[in-house]
Amino acid sequence: MVFLNGIGSSLEIAEPLARQFRNRPFVALEMPGAGQTPLSPFPLAPASLARIAVRCLEQAGLRRFILMGLSLGGALAQQIAIQYRGRVDRLILAGTCSGTTMLPADWTEASLWRTLNPFAALMDDLISDLANAHVRGVAMANTPAMLAQFAPFMGWSSLCFLPMIEAQTLVLAGSRDRIIPPKNAVQLSAFIRRADHRILPDAGHLFPFTEPERTASHIERFLQPGRTVD
Repeated sequence: MVFLNGIGSSLEIAEPLARQFRNRPFVALEMPGAGQTPLSPFPLAPASLARIAVRCLEQAGLRRFILMGLSLGGALAQQIAIQYRGRVDRLILAGTCSGTTMLPADWTEASLWRTLNPFAALMDDLISDLANAHVRGVAMANTPAMLAQFAPFMGWSSLCFLPMIEAQTLVLAGSRDRIIPPKNAVQLSAFIRRADHRILPDAGHLFPFTEPERTASHIERFLQPGRTVD
């Protein structure tokens, strides 16, 4: 299983989730500028990030893999699943959206403003999720690095390309996620041909880390041999 981290967070934050898959090799990748991964001197387009990620996995001997992405990592996972359709065996999208075509929580001015300015919303809402005991000591990227990670996706949308995804897909969302409202999981699963979605009750944006057992139980059921999504 290959895990693509969200904006600003180092790969160590994925440890609680990785522990749930003791019988599966678990590989975590972080965005440039996070953890010990150096920041690129210039913003990398999503297609370039996808190519770099796939080449890294090739160097590790992984040519076909289960791919999971959280938040901005979920956007990159979509790009990889579209760009390298033969590499992704199954796809898991967590707390993510279709980019600029994401759905707001509602149509009020405040909600639309948060949708148009997700970076500001991210800084606001991550505070409560990061208070969880197991992520308090995890280093976060500084603000310039986070802005550099987010910038290439500001004009990006996967919506018209989602039907090209061939992998069976599970879309997960937290019911109290204010950064990416859970209705976006419904949107993604509607446009991906072989997709299903699950909403985790009373879970926030970082539910794979704050609710690792519940998250893993959904994933393990999805990965059961012979299970198909039509």
